[in-house]
Amino acid sequence: MRRRIFKFRSYTLTRQRASARRAFSLMELLIVVAILASLATMATPQILTLIREGAVYEAADYVRESMAEARRYAIETGIDYDLRYEINGSTIVILPAEKELEADEDQGYSDTEEYYRATLQLPEEIILEVPDGIQVESERLQPSDFGSPTEIGDSDGADIPSPAQLADKTWSTPVRFRFDGTAEDFELLVKSEEGLVSKVKLRGLTGSIRTGQVYPEEK
Repeated sequence: MRRRIFKFRSYTLTRQRASARRAFSLMELLIVVAILASLATMATPQILTLIREGAVYEAADYVRESMAEARRYAIETGIDYDLRYEINGSTIVILPAEKELEADEDQGYSDTEEYYRATLQLPEEIILEVPDGIQVESERLQPSDFGSPTEIGDSDGADIPSPAQLADKTWSTPVRFRFDGTAEDFELLVKSEEGLVSKVKLRGLTGSIRTGQVYPEEK
């Protein structure tokens, strides 16, 4: 009988210890969850900022890529190419500086038989503009000027506008890329609705193009 009582007490004690241990583990879990929730609350604004900065930098790098494409087209075809951006918009087009029907070697034009056209459509929340203090004239183009544009890069699911839609936009004067690889110095700001900016800088003499780091717009 004593042996049974001993076993009973031992069993009861073991159960009490197990219950106490489970309660302690639950307390630890609650503390960890509270700490993680606190860290997440503090980190969320920083994470959102990093995501927004990444989106602006990615858009700016697509702009850099489009400039590089315009330069490559000019060198490969032997004719000048124009890059235009939508005034207060998010679209870029690359067009030959001469029209096919006007290409006549006797009149001083090249004898190229291949012409490229390309369109870069960025997300609507991205705005393209030049730095303060620089005046840009606006121009309107005809649907026939755009031909059948080819998409540049991954435009995050944005639909590429048709030639008619492109003709409805207001365009900047062209940034010309010459067939010898040179261009004119040019800077274009890629901005977001949140006021984040990345500057794409073109050096005309060498044709080098750089995407700048993202920074907050000065108020």
